[in-house]
Amino acid sequence: MQTTLIGEKRNSNMQQMGETREPMAQDCWADAHRMVETYRKTVNGDFWIAYAAKPHTHNKNAIVAGWEVIAKKPEQGMVGVLVFRWNSTEERLEVEPDLCLPYDVPVSESEMSKSSKDVFSSIGNAAKKSGSILLA
Repeated sequence: MQTTLIGEKRNSNMQQMGETREPMAQDCWADAHRMVETYRKTVNGDFWIAYAAKPHTHNKNAIVAGWEVIAKKPEQGMVGVLVFRWNSTEERLEVEPDLCLPYDVPVSESEMSKSSKDVFSSIGNAAKKSGSILLA
């Protein structure tokens, strides 16, 4: 089992890599599609859907999430916001990589890939464009 807690001994409380992330990603993608079905007939042309989530301030292990439908493409990404685009011409939901700026999550060096195929320059480019993130 791989963990993201550097220096911590493994125990039964720890999650495996992907144990939570993959189901949450599937839920997010399904919710984005539900948003498209709600707005595609009333909004003419393309539109963008922004999603953000953060830890709940009072309830441990809970999150607060929110969605926003935007008629005009955002000028730049915001930290912690995932942005989708409804491409009305192709009738397809897409992720806008130049607008998505996930939170910086510390990952152990031993868990990081050394393969060039795992590098996604779009995240770095979006970070530089935002002017609010310092890349190491």
